[in-house]
Amino acid sequence: MWNKKNRWSLVVFAVIVLLLIGSIFFLWMKANVEVRSIVEEQYQTQQLILTQYVSYSIGELLNERVLLLEVVAQKQQGVPEDLFMSEFETVYEVADIYYVLEFIDVNGTVVSGYPVENVPLGFNLYSNNMTWAFEHVRDTGQVYISEPVSTMEGIFGAYAWVPVFENGQFRGSILGIVSDENIIKQFETTSDSSNYVYIVNDKGMILYDQSATYEKGTNYLDHTDKNDTDRLHILDAQMRGMMGNGKYWQETPDGSEYVLVSYSPVNWYNQRWSVGLTSPGDAVDDIILSVYVKLFTVAAVSVLFILFVSSQVYIILLNWNKTLEREVEKKTRELQESNESLTAVNIKLKELDGLKNEFLSMVSHELKTPLTAMKTSSEFLLEDRCDPAVRNQLLALIVRNVDRQARLVDDLLDISRIESNRMKFNMEPVSLQEVLDHSIENIHRLSESKGVALGVDIPRSLPAVLADRDKLIQIFVNLLNNAVKFTQRAGSVTVLAQESGDNIEVIVSDTGIGIDPSHAEHIFDKFYQIDSTSTRTAGGCGLGLAITKGLVEGMNGSIRVESEPGIGSRFIVTLKKAGI
Repeated sequence: MWNKKNRWSLVVFAVIVLLLIGSIFFLWMKANVEVRSIVEEQYQTQQLILTQYVSYSIGELLNERVLLLEVVAQKQQGVPEDLFMSEFETVYEVADIYYVLEFIDVNGTVVSGYPVENVPLGFNLYSNNMTWAFEHVRDTGQVYISEPVSTMEGIFGAYAWVPVFENGQFRGSILGIVSDENIIKQFETTSDSSNYVYIVNDKGMILYDQSATYEKGTNYLDHTDKNDTDRLHILDAQMRGMMGNGKYWQETPDGSEYVLVSYSPVNWYNQRWSVGLTSPGDAVDDIILSVYVKLFTVAAVSVLFILFVSSQVYIILLNWNKTLEREVEKKTRELQESNESLTAVNIKLKELDGLKNEFLSMVSHELKTPLTAMKTSSEFLLEDRCDPAVRNQLLALIVRNVDRQARLVDDLLDISRIESNRMKFNMEPVSLQEVLDHSIENIHRLSESKGVALGVDIPRSLPAVLADRDKLIQIFVNLLNNAVKFTQRAGSVTVLAQESGDNIEVIVSDTGIGIDPSHAEHIFDKFYQIDSTSTRTAGGCGLGLAITKGLVEGMNGSIRVESEPGIGSRFIVTLKKAGI
């Protein structure tokens, strides 16, 4: 029989147990709030860095692809006989974002384009009251990007207008229609289907919506409740070209949930867009799911011990709290490491942006210098009285500068093909002796003019290599040209070939100025110049060694450099033997 004292003891014990259990859940809720706050902050930081990467990549892609059209439009012979058809085909394949490329003559009529099936030949802008952008580039001489619209071809895209001038006379405009789908397909943002990307311009127009919730070409403001201040604040920041994070609540069939948004601007000539990356609020829960599993496990074990062994309550709670703290510490440390990694990527992207600006400056210099020489020579040739010897010298000067610009365009197309894996290689057994003889013949005149001695040491029994003959010549011409260019008068350049297992090593060494160790690790980077100023003694735009490395690796080889300032440099090219 239970007496009154036993009943009170049971009540007191039950109250103590309930208080202990309540204390456990109170501590759990407090820890959960702290964990969620930390994880949500770190998660949005990562999402913002990812959004910055996507927006920067889209901007770089669009600007580089339009730059290809500008290079085509600035051909020295003006409008070619085929009305740019051959250039259009090359740019179309390399760029991979254009729906169609067209040439519109000075009368506003479409006279050529690629691919042919997408070109409305004979279509006249003046007859259809569509001349504003055409006349704008004619009057300003500047590239103009039209606001994206649904085109008559049935796609949603932007129009890139590039003016074509010949001797200061307007000859027409190159028009490239950029499809939004062709842009987005090149960037896989996230494997999580619950996240999606959208793009708006500075007027709030929806340019792309991965979720297909809103129609392209409509205004985001028209789909937003005026009382939804958080969402309107995010959209206002995007329209003003800002970068940051935000969140807002939205209604769902199951109630309401909050959505995390990271946004970053895209600058494309006169167009100002903004990329937004959305994530459901419960994405944070997925990150700390492992913490929750351990949390509930510890809580369940603690309750069982409380119910059956009340004397162990304090120890269990203490162990639980320590375990939770360690887990939070571990997850926080992992998130911080991930954040540091993404921050390093962002810093690298900013460095690449700086290199891009230097590259544009160098390309402008490389284009302007021969243009100035050719213009001056041409004006002199127009005079009635010109000595034949002088005329021949001026014509030779014009030809050299045309070749110089052609090489620059070829380099730009080569690096684009390499980076897009479109470079084709005709692999076959190739004699190194024959390739090096041809390469040395190409730079022989330059070495003689500088007084640089050339030496070759190739064993007669050296096996053939498996390579593309023409591209191998291009590689060694570039390496030998650099070696001679950076070697002082009375110096020497030596080519040595030797077997190394299943490979052949070709070493191009010089007694030139050498390379500082701080620059050596970057010389194969695209657009990298040790001296990037406009007054540098060596020309070029920083693509030669990047192309050389791409070609070597495309033939399953490798290249490295060993150098000491003031002593010289050694470039070692490793190639596969034929038949291995």
